[in-house]
Amino acid sequence: MQISNNYIVVTKLEEEAKEGFKAVEVQDNYVYKGKVTHIPEAPVYMGNKPVTVGDVVLFAKYSPDTHEIDVDGKKVKFVATNDILAVL
Repeated sequence: MQISNNYIVVTKLEEEAKEGFKAVEVQDNYVYKGKVTHIPEAPVYMGNKPVTVGDVVLFAKYSPDTHEIDVDGKKVKFVATNDILAVL
């Protein structure tokens, strides 16, 4: 799958994001936790660490740049790279 350099593809993990971040615990209704399944050809960085396939990320739940689609019977989310809040 080729995707835009501004997006990554994640599958949402069922448990909500509560990995010890106080801000996340307060606003957990606004954050999803997901596993990265596809990245663009250009490297995506969070700080100075590259985001790779298999990483678990926190991303904004109600962002206008996050899109959910059905691919081969699985729901995946296209998340804008600037909506990644943290790499766990």
